[in-house]
Amino acid sequence: MKRTSLDQWINDKHGIAADDRQAMESYQLSRIRALFEYAKVHSPFYRRLYEEYGAPESLEAFCLFPTIDAHDLVLHGPSMLCVKQSEISRIVTFQFPQQGEPVGLTTLQTSGTVESPKRIYFTREDIELTLDFFVHGMKTMCGPSDRALILFPAKTPDSVGALLSEALIRLGLTVHCEDDEKAAALLRDKSVDVVCGPRSSLLAVSKQTKGINVRAVLSSSESLSADDRNMLESAWKCDIFDHYGMTETGLGGAVECEAHQGMHIRENDLYVEVVDADGHKVADGDIGELAVTTLTRRGMPFIRYRTGDEAILTGERCPCGSLLRRILYIKRKDRGV
Repeated sequence: MKRTSLDQWINDKHGIAADDRQAMESYQLSRIRALFEYAKVHSPFYRRLYEEYGAPESLEAFCLFPTIDAHDLVLHGPSMLCVKQSEISRIVTFQFPQQGEPVGLTTLQTSGTVESPKRIYFTREDIELTLDFFVHGMKTMCGPSDRALILFPAKTPDSVGALLSEALIRLGLTVHCEDDEKAAALLRDKSVDVVCGPRSSLLAVSKQTKGINVRAVLSSSESLSADDRNMLESAWKCDIFDHYGMTETGLGGAVECEAHQGMHIRENDLYVEVVDADGHKVADGDIGELAVTTLTRRGMPFIRYRTGDEAILTGERCPCGSLLRRILYIKRKDRGV
């Protein structure tokens, strides 16, 4: 069984050995302290929020800092920015729903028609961080001679599908981006090694192409149940890798390894906690709400951002050998992404 490819990535990029938890936590604390000072200087929102706070002296102290959530994005989004608008390369706009309404995603061009939107801003450097994670995270399941099929929408520049396509091309794969109907036809016509997409599209296409062998499947954006896994495995005889991410995390977040016992977190870019109703960190193995801090984002960093997703974390060694922290359980909030 191979270790998660994220171990080597983090070692190569930051010089942090996968088994050295003290080095990882020291790195994360230094990033948090630098982020705290950066955000207080450049963001009016964080300057007000942390008016009475100094930089945290420890990760334990940081976990007592205020949390933020999607309502803060709606009410204060522009003041969370830490760069000039001219440095922003992409804006993703979501309709913030009233109770009982579905969530809708719009592009920047149509954002003026959306009531109570939340907008998430990316610099070019932020987007490159996502690409870097996609490239190295996908190494677990594919290689340069493979053919990949992407079911995520990919026409919008820097969307999930477009970025994943670019990452796989950088790895040397042949990449096809298709909607569900054309994807089924492609699978019947060509040998495909890897299929990537949201759960709903994967299930829809697999039902039309039962008996066709696919080596690996990456599922993301939607919760994947045990029954869903069984259906995909039965249809394609495939190895399934679940991924967790959201726009606020920079799309990428955590991905399974060959052990399939939780998703390894990109700990060099994200500090992840599970918190209770008061925003206090809970112990590993306990269920609570996932909160993330983006350690390396420039445009719109998130500090102790409550995602709305239920989760369980662990720091135990994975059967693959890695000590990267893992998301053992996740129940995604229905946000339409």
